[in-house]
Amino acid sequence: MLDPDEAVKFHGHPGPFLAWGYRAALLAVKKLEPKDHRDMFCTAIVPLRPPYSCILDGIQSGSPCTLGKQNLKVVSGSGVTVVFKSSRGKIRLKPALDLEQILREKGERAAYEDVISRKDSELFILEEEK
Repeated sequence: MLDPDEAVKFHGHPGPFLAWGYRAALLAVKKLEPKDHRDMFCTAIVPLRPPYSCILDGIQSGSPCTLGKQNLKVVSGSGVTVVFKSSRGKIRLKPALDLEQILREKGERAAYEDVISRKDSELFILEEEK
């Protein structure tokens, strides 16, 4: 697993949506096993405002998908949906918990730690297509 502190350094502060994107990216890399930095594409549908858009920095920190390489496509939407594709298949990550509630209850840093420490099955509903 990559160091989540690097994601925080890139983003500028810890938060649950950053952690969620980072964890989504790690899961996608694990499941889709991209051959190289060009063998993965991500489409992220999110509200284009913090804290939701912070998921994008997590995706860029944990996967080869970046805005600069243009293999991260961002679409404005009312919910959060993240789809990763590689030559090995496609997965859609759907939320399985309410990050807004965790953020309100615990605060930013504790909510970040909560998300970083959870099992994948607690964070995502995974749909695989091969």
